[in-house]
Amino acid sequence: MMPDEHFHTDELVIIGPGMLGTSIALGLKQRGFTGRITALGRSQATLSQAEQTGAYDAVTDDPAIALGKATLAVVAVPLSGFRNVFAQIAKHASTELVITDVGSTKASVIADAKTELSDLSQVIGAHPMAGSEKAGPTAADAGLFVGKPCVLTLSDGDDPQAVELVKRLWQTLGMSILTMTPKEHDEQVAVVSHLPHLAAVMLVQVAEQLGGLDLASTGYRDTTRLASSNPPMRADILLANKDAVREALNTLGDRCEAICGLLDTGDWESVRAVLQGACDARDAWINRPSPHE
Repeated sequence: MMPDEHFHTDELVIIGPGMLGTSIALGLKQRGFTGRITALGRSQATLSQAEQTGAYDAVTDDPAIALGKATLAVVAVPLSGFRNVFAQIAKHASTELVITDVGSTKASVIADAKTELSDLSQVIGAHPMAGSEKAGPTAADAGLFVGKPCVLTLSDGDDPQAVELVKRLWQTLGMSILTMTPKEHDEQVAVVSHLPHLAAVMLVQVAEQLGGLDLASTGYRDTTRLASSNPPMRADILLANKDAVREALNTLGDRCEAICGLLDTGDWESVRAVLQGACDARDAWINRPSPHE
């Protein structure tokens, strides 16, 4: 089945043609999408790189040109830029424009949308759970989203046709769809995305303080990969979701204290049981059937 048989929109605008935005455009092109895809950005260097990927039919830094005829917009800018994007949409876009996004938090996105837009029925919050520590259009990957979950944060006031269009967008890119409230999303993503990033950061800090980097090899490299993620973007995310992140950090601290207590007792069996429990839980998660198999 060709993607256009279940997903089509005439004028798709990627607002923020970085790694994620350009991965969306490349993925759609690879799957036969025939609508027009425009990149809207502020940096001429980024727009030039985006154009060279072949993912876009047009690139521009003019919101009026990009949004004037747009039927679907994907907001892929850092969280600190969402309010300005929504202001541009309110000024230049049709009231029929459907809006989705790739924001790593959802409550902050909704708050910014409420500030700038009079009608949120066509704003369908999304968070594709896929990414890379690399940045920029040249790091884009057409297969980035395949087999990964995408969270939609829906409300009773959402336009059903807008919801269906956004759902089909992510499904066309190979994603499975989960739905939850913005609060549920932000609490859960703090645990499985924001906390792992901070853990990688802290592992690097500890090695810098206590030494060991000369001995580090593939295990340390893989475990700390997220520490190389875009720092300004990550700072936006952590501050936008600070309450849930603090809760996750506090829980991790409790786990650290518990492990320290076991080490103090010298109880080999208790230490082994903790390690085995985590091993079993991770293996069960890894081996769950994929919805795309």
